[in-house]
Amino acid sequence: MRDDEPATGPLPYVEVTDEAYAARAAAGFAVREFEFAVLLSGRCPRCDHPTTSTVVDELYRREASAAAPDPGYRTVLCECEADHPSRPAGLRGCGAYWTLRLEVEA
Repeated sequence: MRDDEPATGPLPYVEVTDEAYAARAAAGFAVREFEFAVLLSGRCPRCDHPTTSTVVDELYRREASAAAPDPGYRTVLCECEADHPSRPAGLRGCGAYWTLRLEVEA
């Protein structure tokens, strides 16, 4: 490394999204379908660490939500186990999130 090159270190935790994140995730993530869930796994498009997210069909709550989102679109979060400075206690990932359209066979 030369003296004029920036030092590299762990990517800090930042809650951020970018249109390119969804494109990279859609191209590189593996999809496993289960009866009531879909397991998405691949490399986070921001930090490049392995991440796995479980997307379920429904969440059960006491009160119904005011507005139902489009059932085909899901927000996915980086859930990597790598160290990211400034990450709040109890959270995983680098803070990146993106939206994917899931087309799952019935």
